[in-house]
Amino acid sequence: MYKIIKMKKTVLLAAVLQLFMVLGSCSSDSDSPSTPEPPVVVIKAAKVTSFSKNFGEAGETITIFGENFSDKISDIKIAFDGVSATVVSSTATEIVFKLPSTEKLVPQLSLTIENRTITNEVKNDYKGNIGVLPKSSTTDWFTIDNVLKNENKVYSVQVVSDKIMYYSMADYGASGVYRTIDGGITFVEWGRTGFSGAFSATKNDEGWADTAFGIQKVPVGGSPTMEFISATTKGIYYSVYVDDDMKKGTIITSYGDVYSTADGVEFSQVYDAHFIDKGFEPGSITKSDEIDNDHIWAIGMKKVENIYYPFILFKNNETDGWKEHYFASEPNTIAAEVSFADKANGYFLINNSTIYKTTDGGDTWTKIYSGEKFTKLVFKDANTGWAVLENKIYKTVDGAKTWTLDYTNTQAIKSIGYKNNIVWAISIDKIIKRYL
Repeated sequence: MYKIIKMKKTVLLAAVLQLFMVLGSCSSDSDSPSTPEPPVVVIKAAKVTSFSKNFGEAGETITIFGENFSDKISDIKIAFDGVSATVVSSTATEIVFKLPSTEKLVPQLSLTIENRTITNEVKNDYKGNIGVLPKSSTTDWFTIDNVLKNENKVYSVQVVSDKIMYYSMADYGASGVYRTIDGGITFVEWGRTGFSGAFSATKNDEGWADTAFGIQKVPVGGSPTMEFISATTKGIYYSVYVDDDMKKGTIITSYGDVYSTADGVEFSQVYDAHFIDKGFEPGSITKSDEIDNDHIWAIGMKKVENIYYPFILFKNNETDGWKEHYFASEPNTIAAEVSFADKANGYFLINNSTIYKTTDGGDTWTKIYSGEKFTKLVFKDANTGWAVLENKIYKTVDGAKTWTLDYTNTQAIKSIGYKNNIVWAISIDKIIKRYL
């Protein structure tokens, strides 16, 4: 009996011990640390749809618009050809940043946002990038690349603003007019011209251009396709001007024939300098400057008693009509350039070294300077102007009496222009600018 009871106690003890072992095992399993599963990272899709501006100056603030950006600045990185931009703020739909200084005018834009795949849907003139101009200076000249890289002659420059400029240049035996609206980052062919390079662009981006076959009517945005207006004359047009309404305008041929129109279609001859008429001495018009339809100055040569003299054919008011003046004190010299700062004050460069000045629109002239052989000149007002000598730009502040060196370029400067407190100059590989 004792053995049976003892056996039962032993079995019960073993069962209890086994239960505790099972319970201990369960408790041990629940208390041991487990390796957590890594969080699932969701890669979201972001989209760039537009920019507040497609180009700007270094340091300027630009906004990128789109979808599914991040509101954390730390998530965003913007670079231009590897040069980091400073991010100012960000939301899910806008990123504001400052343009950095870059070597190229159109650097490659790189935008990365943490945990985002990005698509760029922007279509602009820079293939979805942003153009970057150097920071403008009011204390010194600065340069950008001349993307046209043309080694031929530059005929005429028409400055509209710090961002808009037109110029004509020799191109395969004829000429082309090229226009920029982004400060010189890009140029497009605006019109075709003849051997004079004469053209006139309106504030609406329309205009006229001489083609050696007639006057081309250039539409908004420009076109190399020649649409002619009925100006059937002899000679090449060396002066072309049209009002902003594309109706009232004047053209002057190399033979000194002046034609005008009031409707932009039909022209009538209003003056004849008799350069090629029988019984008159020959001459020619070679350059011009125009302020408006009643203030035009065309220069060239006229032969008087077998001697050639610098000559100017001009209109300087609404009532007097066309006038002529030749410089009797400058025989057998060449009319090089003419530049008028306003309707009264103008300058005439003869033989590239002598400058005459007028204060009455061209009725009378006074010799003011003789010295350096300048090739181009332009004036801001009656006293302030700039002249080009090879790769140098000289400045006057006393009405062309004295000149001081203002800028030296690495290559010859081909032309210079001014308007609205901005000077543009052109060399083979550089566009040179100065804000005033």
